[in-house]
Amino acid sequence: MKILLMDKNLLLISKIKSSLRDYEVRIGNEYQGEDLVLINLEQFPPDMIKKIKEAGAKVIAYCGHKRSDLMKVAKESGADMVLPNSQIVHVSDFLKVLFK
Repeated sequence: MKILLMDKNLLLISKIKSSLRDYEVRIGNEYQGEDLVLINLEQFPPDMIKKIKEAGAKVIAYCGHKRSDLMKVAKESGADMVLPNSQIVHVSDFLKVLFK
């Protein structure tokens, strides 16, 4: 499975990549046909979710737990999952649910 990680926080990137060590993960700003996109809502606009979903990828959006406004917009935009930062660092646990 190919995964695009859309984030600019080096510490968070390191933690997420550690959870996904069994997968092919690319860090970037643009979707290029990956199976799954992880998008940090505090750094990238939630309207990107709809475009990515229309292209056929699954999307897990995440942000700080106090940003319920962003979480709501992500859900409305079609994100398959919306998680707080504290849970995205264990994202591999959620892949089994998402890719049944």
